[in-house]
Amino acid sequence: MTNNKTIRLQIIKKRWSIKPNIKTKLDHIIYTKTLNYILSFNPKKYIALYWPIENEVDSIALIYELINRHYKICLPYIHNNKMVFKPIHSIHFEYEYWKNMRQPKNKTVINGDDIELMIVPLIGFNKTNHRLGYGFNYYNDFLHWYNRIRTIGIAYNFQNNDEFTVSRYDKILNKIITDET
Repeated sequence: MTNNKTIRLQIIKKRWSIKPNIKTKLDHIIYTKTLNYILSFNPKKYIALYWPIENEVDSIALIYELINRHYKICLPYIHNNKMVFKPIHSIHFEYEYWKNMRQPKNKTVINGDDIELMIVPLIGFNKTNHRLGYGFNYYNDFLHWYNRIRTIGIAYNFQNNDEFTVSRYDKILNKIITDET
């Protein structure tokens, strides 16, 4: 069995190999499916999203559209080895970097109970909706405490992989949206 670190590297390498024009098309398909799902779900509390890194599915257009539709949006903020979420009101928010991830610089922290829906970044996923993340466990830890949040992973279909190891602490996502599913 291939270890998770090797699988992560293989999938990230494949994400970087997507030609820009193909990535734009795939991102648009995923954006449309995700937006339609969110609009049908119509959350009243916060929607937690992520700012893309490592050639992930581009979530910026989704963030922009949801803000324009007056949804409450928040992004992750990592500090002292813990993840919290902070609100943003524009894609032009003031930010700082943690590793290579943009995170809101404001001081307001959203209570996890006020997050209704979370779009979760992932490197891989399997047929049981487990996600392979970056290995820091920030999302698993956060969702352990706030397990009523509805979770959606967005990914390219080629990120589907049943070879990674799942632990009992890994949270199962409610839904995975890809360019094909």
